Amino acid sequence: MLSRKLTQHRLLLGLLLGPLAILITLRLIPPLDLEFFALTVHLVLMTAIAICSLVVAVVVARASMAVRQPRLVLMAAACVAVGILLLGHGLTTPDTLGQPANLWGSRFSYLALTLFSLLLGTASVFGSKPALQPLGRHAGPVLVGVTVPLVILVTAVVVDPTILRGTSSLHHESTLKSVAAFGSTAVLLPVSWSYWRRFRLSLDIVHASLAIAGATTAVAFMSMHFGEPWRLSWWDYHGCLLAGFAGVAYAVISRRRSATTAAAVLEHAFEDDPMALIATNYPEALRTLVDAIEVKDAYTSGHSARTAALAVAIGVRMGLDADTLRTLAQGAYLHDIGKLGIPDEILNKPGRLDDAERKVINNHPQIGCDIAAAHHVLEPCLPIIRHHHERIDGTGYPDGLHGHDIPLLARITAVADVWDALVTDRAYRPGWEPQQALDHIVEGAGTHLDLRAVAVLLDIAAESGITPSNTPVDPSALVDAAGDCHDAGAAPAGGIELIKPVLDRLVRTASD
Repeated sequence: MLSRKLTQHRLLLGLLLGPLAILITLRLIPPLDLEFFALTVHLVLMTAIAICSLVVAVVVARASMAVRQPRLVLMAAACVAVGILLLGHGLTTPDTLGQPANLWGSRFSYLALTLFSLLLGTASVFGSKPALQPLGRHAGPVLVGVTVPLVILVTAVVVDPTILRGTSSLHHESTLKSVAAFGSTAVLLPVSWSYWRRFRLSLDIVHASLAIAGATTAVAFMSMHFGEPWRLSWWDYHGCLLAGFAGVAYAVISRRRSATTAAAVLEHAFEDDPMALIATNYPEALRTLVDAIEVKDAYTSGHSARTAALAVAIGVRMGLDADTLRTLAQGAYLHDIGKLGIPDEILNKPGRLDDAERKVINNHPQIGCDIAAAHHVLEPCLPIIRHHHERIDGTGYPDGLHGHDIPLLARITAVADVWDALVTDRAYRPGWEPQQALDHIVEGAGTHLDLRAVAVLLDIAAESGITPSNTPVDPSALVDAAGDCHDAGAAPAGGIELIKPVLDRLVRTASD
């Protein structure tokens, strides 16, 4: 996992530092910065970049109208600005199609990348703020309001590039360009990193492409600002932009083929919830098994989903990296997959099991491990599935493992599993109050449950005002909850929602 993580980070750094290193080398060693004057090539490149950007804009705009998400509206507007203004840049470049000397060719490129940076940065940082919610409800008018003025401006300037001081510099124009270049770079780099963090959780090509586009656009701005026109250092920025926007267009189109609509592809573009990001790209084998669980036992599906969500929340607090969180989410979701092999008359028995029935139900970790092992992609999940009923004191099953011999992810899953079992209504008892559930979990810390995972759960609960009462408890109740895998019931009125405000804060501050 560490090797994979390093490989992913090196890829992004390579895409960022490679073109930047080329730019620096060319500017420091002028003989290498060869001149390449090719108006036709330039116009073709600008047109290609504009087309890619406008394709993304159309797809994102349609998605934003479907899901009414203001962040997607801002992203669509950013891509519209790039497409229209860079096309204007190509058409107003002096000598292209007979155009006279003018400053608008350069202005259009600066304006395009500045608007892209500002709009995308606003979407990433402020897109969820209440003040921007009307953008989602009025996506069509907003995008028309962005598109029409830009089209009018570009059309007027292409017809006559000398208008609007097209032949003389504006006051402080050079300074404004420098501010735009450095300011936009300062915005794009953290935006790119935020998409990369999402990619590491989701492994979604759309997140990866947006991260790469942000990084390459930042480098493009530097190349445009410091490169020498018509020399290799200047062409560097054209290549960066084409790679970035072509990559996003390809990602959106290719992912759309495997999703029902563009909205299904893009609605998670700005998602910050680790669990939601992981779920966007579950392996097909996992989805097949989840569907089978839902057919077998609808309650188990709900319990598994809640257990996985809480396990991931605990894992985030424990500082687990993205790859490990993904394994934790998938393994916790499938921890009870072995119930597929348990007879319905035992699984759905309305009451406690006798010893013979308990022996059968205790086979479900091994059965689940065998089922998941048939799918190679789920191999990292096997320790969670097999060992989530082990206990710290060695009295658990199926292998009687002690303490840290139990895999960490299985220990985390066990805590989340017991919490949900305690607060969930059962056939023979109603779900417990959160404080009562915490009392029993604290009682089992260090014997049944992992101390560190319990401590994190207590921290999460405390931030929502839920604390143990320190009253005596019945240890047998924890034993029942930890091993109770058969009784169908309903999700509690609170369940994991009781600590959702904390989880919301967790996912906003989650880091690798």
